[in-house]
Amino acid sequence: MKAVSVEQMRELDRRTIEKAGIPGFVLMERAGFGSGEKIIEFLEDRISSEHVKRFVILAGKGNNGGDAYVVARYLYENTDMDIIIYSVCDLEELGDDSKKHALLIINKVSCSVKKKLTDKDFRPGDVIIDGLLGTGISGSLRKPYDNWIKTVNSVSAIVISLDIPSGLNGNDGSFDNHCIMADMTVAMGLPKTGLVCGNGPDHCGLLRCVDIGIPREYIDETENDFTIYFAGDAEKSLPRLPMRSYKNSVGSVLVIGGSKDYYGAPFLSALTAQRAGAGMVIAAVPESIEIIPKLTLSLIVRKIKDNGSGYFGLCSLEQLTPLIERSDAVVVGPGIGTERDTFLFLREILKVQKPLIIDADALNIIAESPEIYRKKDSNILTPHHGEMKRLLEAFELERLNDKGRAEKARALAACLDSIIVFKGARTITASPDGRITVNSSGCPALATAGSGDSLSGMIAAFNATQREDYYNSTAAAVFVHGMTGEISPFGNRGFIADDIHMLVPEAMLRISPFA
Repeated sequence: MKAVSVEQMRELDRRTIEKAGIPGFVLMERAGFGSGEKIIEFLEDRISSEHVKRFVILAGKGNNGGDAYVVARYLYENTDMDIIIYSVCDLEELGDDSKKHALLIINKVSCSVKKKLTDKDFRPGDVIIDGLLGTGISGSLRKPYDNWIKTVNSVSAIVISLDIPSGLNGNDGSFDNHCIMADMTVAMGLPKTGLVCGNGPDHCGLLRCVDIGIPREYIDETENDFTIYFAGDAEKSLPRLPMRSYKNSVGSVLVIGGSKDYYGAPFLSALTAQRAGAGMVIAAVPESIEIIPKLTLSLIVRKIKDNGSGYFGLCSLEQLTPLIERSDAVVVGPGIGTERDTFLFLREILKVQKPLIIDADALNIIAESPEIYRKKDSNILTPHHGEMKRLLEAFELERLNDKGRAEKARALAACLDSIIVFKGARTITASPDGRITVNSSGCPALATAGSGDSLSGMIAAFNATQREDYYNSTAAAVFVHGMTGEISPFGNRGFIADDIHMLVPEAMLRISPFA
């Protein structure tokens, strides 16, 4: 989905109202009802009923306040929860559309105008809906917004922002003094660039987006620098499978990984590749690994000759070559170590003419010996922050180390003629032709050892199945991986990488009925 500036969104709204003939009142209702649906979905999905007892709606003067009144009406009609509205102004100060929507709800729930908020206005179990400022803010906060935002951030409550956290600049993700810290943000129409730039990722929480009916042709005519990837985008990569599908037709994945020091990493990749839909998955590990974890019986494990070292080397290639030839996508790197013979081994693996998902120690080896890298548009490199820094330096792009994440990913993708998956909060997928996709899924649950190994297996499975559209398949895999964290039954703190593969099927089914 295209990420747009605040000005572009205003122009899209204007054209929709004036040229397409859709009244602003209708757009506001669509935005509020869609947001209400996302709010209920979020609370049912993640939050214990003990933590949800009342909706507190914060309504500002502008259109964002109008959206808040619509959300209040939707929640009133679709839940049994108590609802209270705190407004910064009287009805007479609202715009026409906002006032009309406010009149549809204020006599049904508790509603009061406040010039100041204190922690006494909130109680345990409150869910705060932030409809204060939206994208209209510029400069420092004025009264009463500074007080309201500070107070909201000081109480222990779930906070959901409408369109954008109040106080945040919709274009660059900056703010002057205070900004709402949201647990989820529901963008309306199209997501704003500031949601994923600057301070955006830290203040937006989970991201959702609702369609308000902007004509497709207007969106297509709008230029943008990058896209933000949502569930609707991922659905295209999970189409119906032919009834005559069989294991070889839906993709074969080979995971080359592990060493005597890190025996678990390749199995995290392999198990996730299985659950992500690969018809056959083989985990190839050095034969001297003493510990093989308990695995699903359907996973094929091949112990590869290592001359007793516990690491892959040139001696490993004879056994691996036929396995590579029979695979549709190959993961290399998880846990392989950086021994000298492994350098020589990887140099040969990089010659493979198959989609290669290059991760972990394989990235570190390339960073130390960049001359071994073979540029290929079916290669997919998955660096985290430290690995990205080393790769940029290795390929003489260190000047970009002070630049933004998207700029780094785009430059490295162009340099290596390969797809780059720059992992982290709001993972970025970059293609050699300059396209950039920022992932909208994910949460702190995924900040756990082995999460990246699981992602590599998922990327391999999606590319083994889709075959050819590597960029979009990779972005879809990144999205599904992020969703496993969002639907974790263990919360943000109790989730580990071993849980990821078990949640992949559910995550895919939430996206597509054909998964």
